[in-house]
Amino acid sequence: MKRYVLSEIRINAKAPVIIDALVDYKHLKEWWGVDSAFIQKKDGGLYCLTWLRSVDGIKFISTGRINLLNSRSHLHLEDMLYINSERPILGPFTIMFDVEEHENYSMLRVRQNGFEKGNNDNWEWYYKAVTDGWPEALIMLKKYIEKL
Repeated sequence: MKRYVLSEIRINAKAPVIIDALVDYKHLKEWWGVDSAFIQKKDGGLYCLTWLRSVDGIKFISTGRINLLNSRSHLHLEDMLYINSERPILGPFTIMFDVEEHENYSMLRVRQNGFEKGNNDNWEWYYKAVTDGWPEALIMLKKYIEKL
């Protein structure tokens, strides 16, 4: 059985602003520190982000495919792989961003599925990194969006 991580945050913004911050490179660079991105903003499009690019290469890559993109409510990614220059490639997994818009705010929920269980130290490390990382990333996103 695969595990998942679920995080959510209340953001004082409309859903399209939140979804745009997840698919537009200029926003991803500002709030998440992404070095480069290749995103085809359509169902079936590629979604690839990199971090810590140097003359020695790229330290982290997250890549996969957009399963569903609706600028008013959803960004669902599938066949995601996590590539870390110091670890084996991990995946595939899914990441689902769902925004529920209310009158004065929106709730963003992120669910990442596909973590393998067992005695695999790399999967355990990644599960903990994601469990700790999503809440931190969502706070950065909230602060960024609410300053726009």
